[in-house]
Amino acid sequence: MAELMFHGLMPAFPTPLAADGTVDAAALERLVDYQIERGASGLVPLGGTGEALSLTAEARRRVLDVTVATAAGRVPVVAGVLDAGFGGAVDTARLYRDAGADGLMVIPPYYARPGQEGVLAYFRALAPELRLPVILYDNPFRSHVVLAPETIARLEEERLIVGIKASNTDLYHFDRLSRLVSDRFCLLSGQDTLFVEQVLLGARGGVLTSAALLPGYWAEVQRLAEAGDAKAAFARQGRLHALMDALFAEQFPEGVRRAFGMLGLPIGPSLPPVGPLSSAAEARLAAAVAALRADGTLRPA
Repeated sequence: MAELMFHGLMPAFPTPLAADGTVDAAALERLVDYQIERGASGLVPLGGTGEALSLTAEARRRVLDVTVATAAGRVPVVAGVLDAGFGGAVDTARLYRDAGADGLMVIPPYYARPGQEGVLAYFRALAPELRLPVILYDNPFRSHVVLAPETIARLEEERLIVGIKASNTDLYHFDRLSRLVSDRFCLLSGQDTLFVEQVLLGARGGVLTSAALLPGYWAEVQRLAEAGDAKAAFARQGRLHALMDALFAEQFPEGVRRAFGMLGLPIGPSLPPVGPLSSAAEARLAAAVAALRADGTLRPA
């Protein structure tokens, strides 16, 4: 099997913020170290979990500078390019490339809502400008663009992308895609709640939000699934259901921020329009975190 450029657990993580909304560099350094020391195979800052679209260009550059410097080559850093169209994507990619990113995670152009040929044309135009390996961010819930497996395979065939964060919850779509791409393609799960299912269908890792909290745990889930022990893999994934339900229940990614605070690594509140959790959601999250701390699954920062 071919050696992959990106594989294993690559957490998508929140951007630590100070009370005034600026990037908290010290907290970001601690967060990067936390994830690497606990088993992350890569890092994905400035995606949806990182609230990239709520940050200024200056703040995003600061996030990349600190993340790259702290990672110090220990794992690759793949930065999220979530711009709706060509000009913004090019500007963002240049910013991240200059900051030392190892790759880019690029969402299709969602405001124009193009067809399959339009997406192909978009990535053909972007490729000469990006000059970094690209992971396609396939998230129809956010982008409202549904890419056919054949389109994604064509993007790989034309060497426009090296992999995908597959956040499409359609497992038949994922199964078809896995049969069309090469063994060099970085097929990555983007769905925390379906990680085992996607690994069994060929995923070679994942860009998961909950993996920011416990990357090593998820790496063991992947190992079990790849070894053919689906029962054990599903059991371990199932132990996180209460946590995942609480993290994604409301006001995402505020739940992830609060969970880190509960582990002793406060990273500040989310930016508008995301607000605080309701008291019920906070209690639900606290109970899930406490249960995982009690059985040793989650350890304090």
